[in-house]
Amino acid sequence: MQLYLRSFKSKMSLQTVKFISPILHAQRFLSLNVRYTQTSTNTTSTYMSDVSTDTTKEETTQHTASIQKEIDHHASLSSTWWDLNGPMHGLHKMNETRVPFVRDGLVAHDNMIDKSLINTSMILQDKVVLEVGCGGGILTEALARLGANLTGIDLGADVITTARKHLEQHCPELSDRITYKIEPIELHAKSNRNHYDAVICSEVLEHIDDKEEFLTHCIEALKPGGSIFITTLNKNIPHWIVGVVLAEYIIGVTPKNTHHWHKLISLKDVQRILSVLNCKSILVKGFTYNVFRKRFQWINSTMMSYAIQAIKIQ
Repeated sequence: MQLYLRSFKSKMSLQTVKFISPILHAQRFLSLNVRYTQTSTNTTSTYMSDVSTDTTKEETTQHTASIQKEIDHHASLSSTWWDLNGPMHGLHKMNETRVPFVRDGLVAHDNMIDKSLINTSMILQDKVVLEVGCGGGILTEALARLGANLTGIDLGADVITTARKHLEQHCPELSDRITYKIEPIELHAKSNRNHYDAVICSEVLEHIDDKEEFLTHCIEALKPGGSIFITTLNKNIPHWIVGVVLAEYIIGVTPKNTHHWHKLISLKDVQRILSVLNCKSILVKGFTYNVFRKRFQWINSTMMSYAIQAIKIQ
């Protein structure tokens, strides 16, 4: 699958960073996050709430070697996506921080939030949200439980199948609020321009080859005044050693070959891209995994991983 670069009115170039051998890298013993992939393809699918009568149609194309490797890697983990003690347990743990991050960000900056719903379990009722790179639906289902209407898109047929089956078998009450599609963001954005109250890219950006194009399409699907929420790993040597080399190759907490140095991106570069796309960063927070408490927590540094909320300017 090949991403098609859209030209910006104001072209920018990201700083080129040479690959550094894993032996020299540093940082992610504390960030046991399992990250999922979202890039582009021309594969599409329509999901019916009743899987037994699903009339899914898929249109496949060739992917780049890099993209296909990411898809295959996560396809191999699809059967364990909802195992709370399995290789994807980090994503389940991360919901303790990223769900409130999205919820509170929308409450604080979305003028259309129904104030009568604050402090209720349906605080995001009727909010229209897109999750790009939804994987097996761990974050998707959590936000739907707050009343939001979610569309989850991903390139991997295996993980989308996992998400659909879990929804049908374990959370049928959420079926009318969740739609899953095997669809690239650039294709989805074409038919959903300025549509969503929020777009979420959680643990996805570090798997993208062309981050400028990817974020361009994400913002294209976002309403003016809407928020984009991003969580990802920072790009620095300490984080690489602790968070990738130790976590993946020594301790084995995260599956091997999940992260690659050349695909990570610094906070500064993400903010630069968002600024060019006419988005204002309004909240930046750092977080990491506490190995002693076995949970993610916010910290006063973005060295490890970071979360951003940015608003699309009117």
